[in-house]
Amino acid sequence: MTRRLMVPGVGLAIAACLAWAAPAAAQKVTLPAGVLAASNKREVYTGQLRMAAELGRRALASIAAAPTDDSAPFDESVVQPARDTYALIRSARHGMELARENQRIQDPVLDIAFKRVNDAWNLSRTPVDLFSWGTTHQEYIDKSVRDLTRALYLVDQVLTLLP
Repeated sequence: MTRRLMVPGVGLAIAACLAWAAPAAAQKVTLPAGVLAASNKREVYTGQLRMAAELGRRALASIAAAPTDDSAPFDESVVQPARDTYALIRSARHGMELARENQRIQDPVLDIAFKRVNDAWNLSRTPVDLFSWGTTHQEYIDKSVRDLTRALYLVDQVLTLLP
């Protein structure tokens, strides 16, 4: 008898916890929403990748020039270009995903380009994530520069594949 009463009670407790959970905070992006809109049109997602490459190079310069002294926290302006770069690569990736879903005949060049953008998307996340992880400044700079350089290399390859 007590077991019958316990099962609905546990289910009710779990449902209450899920309903009470606070919404996740969105990543701060300084780009207009229209720039980040996903589209299956090649000119849109390649434009987003071109802009990501440009912002990514600014992000690299900003991160590489950041102070290595751990006594003061990084300024938000150090990581903001990296956040915008990540958001652009994410939007381009989504647009490419839509293009792949809508194609009647499989395009192997688009598949190769998508794989590289997917890898760049994961690598471009490093400076965004590490910013709030409490790593040392030097570790943040080293890992962020390494992964963002790799991500931009992949983006440049995709822009060569998809003119």
